[in-house]
Amino acid sequence: MKFDTNNTSPQNKEQNQQEEDDDHQDINISTNDEVALLPKEEEQQHRLSYIPPLNFAVVDNGIFRSGFPDSPNFSFLQSLSLRSIIYLCPEPYPKANMEFLKTNGIRLYQFGIDGAKEPFVNIPEDTISQALKVVIDVRNHPLLIHCKRGKVSALSLFRR
Repeated sequence: MKFDTNNTSPQNKEQNQQEEDDDHQDINISTNDEVALLPKEEEQQHRLSYIPPLNFAVVDNGIFRSGFPDSPNFSFLQSLSLRSIIYLCPEPYPKANMEFLKTNGIRLYQFGIDGAKEPFVNIPEDTISQALKVVIDVRNHPLLIHCKRGKVSALSLFRR
């Protein structure tokens, strides 16, 4: 009995040639959705561009909290498709952040709560009520609530 150890039958030759062709074919994806394959370095950099703000967390469906967002966080915030931001600090909102909001059609609600105070002390009830009205109105969702560090002030709205 003789065995063919080279797998040289016509079927095997055709299969081997197809496998070689598959290994050497260039992948060219062209769609209207702008799907592209990125080299590993670009892909990694693309993923790194989605940096959440300090102390970012999901509070509930469509409601997020965080510390103060800065320009490195803008790509991440864009991915949330925010409609509104509640800013709980008395200081003016920075120009770069205002431009980001304007460019992305995000509405800013500012309720100046002094973050240096102990939690829940001397925060006017009227301020809390106004902020909560914005939060419960689903037309403002998805929304981000933030103060400077994303700890005390943002949580104070939900603990009253």
